[in-house]
Amino acid sequence: MRSRRLKLGQRLALSYGLVIMLLILVSLSGLSMLSELQKNTSSALKDRYAKTQLVNEVINDLESIARAMRNTLFLNDAQQIREQLQDINTAKFSMAQSLAHLKDSIHDAEGKEILHEIDVIHSAYIVNQEDFVELVTDQHMGEAKNLLLVDLHPYQIQYFNALRKLNRLQSASMAEASEKIATSYLSARQWMLALAATAVVLSIIVTVWLTRSLLRQLGGEPDYATAIARRIAEGDLLSEIRLNKGDESSLLYVMRTMRDSLIERTETLEMTNMELEATVDTLKRTQNELVASEKMAALGSLVAGVAHELNTPIGNSVMMASSLVDMTESLSEDARANTLKRSNLDKYISEVKQGSEILLRNLRRSSELVLSFKQVAVDRETSQARHFLLSDIVQEIVLMMQPIFKKTRFELSIDISPLIAMDSYPGPLGQVISNLINNVLVHGFEERTEGHIHISARVEGNSSVLLAVEDDGCGITPENLPRIFDPFFTTKLGRGGSGLGLHIVYNIVHSILQGTIHVNSKPGVGTRFELLLPLSCIQ
Repeated sequence: MRSRRLKLGQRLALSYGLVIMLLILVSLSGLSMLSELQKNTSSALKDRYAKTQLVNEVINDLESIARAMRNTLFLNDAQQIREQLQDINTAKFSMAQSLAHLKDSIHDAEGKEILHEIDVIHSAYIVNQEDFVELVTDQHMGEAKNLLLVDLHPYQIQYFNALRKLNRLQSASMAEASEKIATSYLSARQWMLALAATAVVLSIIVTVWLTRSLLRQLGGEPDYATAIARRIAEGDLLSEIRLNKGDESSLLYVMRTMRDSLIERTETLEMTNMELEATVDTLKRTQNELVASEKMAALGSLVAGVAHELNTPIGNSVMMASSLVDMTESLSEDARANTLKRSNLDKYISEVKQGSEILLRNLRRSSELVLSFKQVAVDRETSQARHFLLSDIVQEIVLMMQPIFKKTRFELSIDISPLIAMDSYPGPLGQVISNLINNVLVHGFEERTEGHIHISARVEGNSSVLLAVEDDGCGITPENLPRIFDPFFTTKLGRGGSGLGLHIVYNIVHSILQGTIHVNSKPGVGTRFELLLPLSCIQ
């Protein structure tokens, strides 16, 4: 009852004083909460950071796979081996899920770079792991052990190193975040202390000024204005606001104007939101259609290339197998009818021999094509790196291909200093040189009886070597020059060319040898392939 007898000025003064006290209490409570927040946040960053947990899960799964693969080589019981293989598959599936979550949660450039490195290693590791499981399933334990020691063990070391690198990056991120939290906490604490002190100093001045100004602007008890403000705050924008004469400068007039403005803006925002939702839906559909179109185009190109090359040998094999079945059925009918003649038997044996040779030749061609297709996905760790002299590697390749040149009038010359030494991958480098020479013999010297191939090399700067393979053949037409490194592109489609030779060269140079390759060619003059390679690409 006493509170109702207080005048408006007294009630405002009392309320404002209570607000100031509450502000001080809130500030002190906020400091306590910030301290607790810092402690909890630091604990969460250090002990329960989600990305670090995911990396640790991948490491644990990788260790489980490595342990299970080792166990399969020492176990003799078939059931125990199957259990280990099941453990490998389970860990592989868990590891794939963890990697997918990592890709979704890491967005910084350095983290993405490490994830890309992990993705490359993971792809090669999974391929070799599947080969290992297949060898163990087929009881080829010697080959499985060799695969584990030669290929899978180096991949495991690289995989662990990359994961540890990512773990170190996340640890650094956690430390940086913890420092930012501590800095923010100190800054907030200083500001809150300053605000609390300022509030105490200004409370007396503001209380007097606010009381007098409110009395003038309200013109009496503000119960009705308070009720209107409460309804607007609750979202009621349709209630009537009564104005008395001369209220054009009062709080109620401002509140009604504000309410009308809110209604207009709300309607505008609703219309805008509907338009934005329709636009977003259209963009999502367009994006999905574009992605699906690109995937289907790439898949169609690959399938068409593979099908075209495999169609002829497989078709020939099917036709010959069908012929052999028919001949065998005819011979069986003669045998059952006791009308079999020696001449028919001799003819059958001769035809079966010829058919078997044709069948074997076409199947070998299919096998060669499949091996070529598999070689498109060149991995950077498919060969051992070592120190070697470039001239020795080129001489070995030339010596290996010498029988081909003895049967022709084609010439091959070498101009490479015996002092150029490299720390690289001699196997893939030899394959590149062989493929380039074969490309000249098949395409550059087509329908020619003589020609010259020149291989040269010189050191560029202090860390690179420029290796060139040049010929005086028929050259490459301008319309084909930009496409020579594309998979399945060949000018001999259907005539023995698979279109993978130069594509394999491009992949090896860029992914394994860590270099670049360029080509210059003029029709009727010749072609020059230039490889810029690092003298050392061993990490």
